[in-house]
Amino acid sequence: MSPEEGFQNDLLRDALTAGLGGRPVELERLLCRAGAVLTPRPNMKLAAAFGAEMSAYAGKAARLLTRLAGDDAAPDTDRAFLPIAAAHGWAGRVRAHREVEEAWLALAHLAADERSPVRVGTLDALLSLGVREGGADELVERGLSWLRAESDAGAVGREARFGTAALVVEVLGDRRVLSRVRDGEPLLAYLSLALTEVTEAPRSAERSDARRRLLMSLPGALAAVIANPAMAERAQSWFAAECARADRTDVRHALSAAILALRSPAHGQSVIVIETLRGALQGSAKPLRDPSRLRPGTGRGKASRRTR
Repeated sequence: MSPEEGFQNDLLRDALTAGLGGRPVELERLLCRAGAVLTPRPNMKLAAAFGAEMSAYAGKAARLLTRLAGDDAAPDTDRAFLPIAAAHGWAGRVRAHREVEEAWLALAHLAADERSPVRVGTLDALLSLGVREGGADELVERGLSWLRAESDAGAVGREARFGTAALVVEVLGDRRVLSRVRDGEPLLAYLSLALTEVTEAPRSAERSDARRRLLMSLPGALAAVIANPAMAERAQSWFAAECARADRTDVRHALSAAILALRSPAHGQSVIVIETLRGALQGSAKPLRDPSRLRPGTGRGKASRRTR
């Protein structure tokens, strides 16, 4: 099956035609059967082929895609593949410049889904959008609008923003997408806003799984941006400023992890750059109550690590 060409199976084609006509049961059955969502490697080729079909379809597909995306099946059932297919379907609509606003909004909701397989499938769909011409900058723009959106649902809205941002940050940290960014300033503004969101969240939000996912996705993306040759100098000064104003412990841990990641051969940063950024983070650390009592290798966790 070639994802670029869509379905190569007549049964799937006929079921898709019926599904778009308001009879989706057979399409859902075939997608669930071939989706392999319960295996270590779900059938992303099938999902991408469905996305290609949605890109080629000239009519209205929102009703079918909304139904598939809204399936709330448990992640350990084969029906969890339906939202994955929907994510690729909505990505196909974006590529075709059809039902664009509905598509981006649906992708934002799917990115925040609490089910891991659905997030993995949505990540794959967003990557396919990010690597196309102009896609990385559009994703940054959309990400900014989603984070800036006023929450009208209290903690529920905040949780969704965290979850969506976690996946968007992960996509933007991918080298294939990052190499497509034409203007680095909006990207740095987006990352700053993401750091501000996790910093200014109330203490009760520390129990949020979505916030934890965002904190976990930040180090890799930050390191990739800092090491990107096209924006390295500007990104390094920006990151140093973020380190200098960081005062929340878990945020500082994320920044520290980004600095440590820069030491890997994959990023190839010089000792001077790493030590400069490390010094910026150390400079904003709260002073010890009694520094004379601190001994190397002691303290809570890895407190002797200088980047803390």
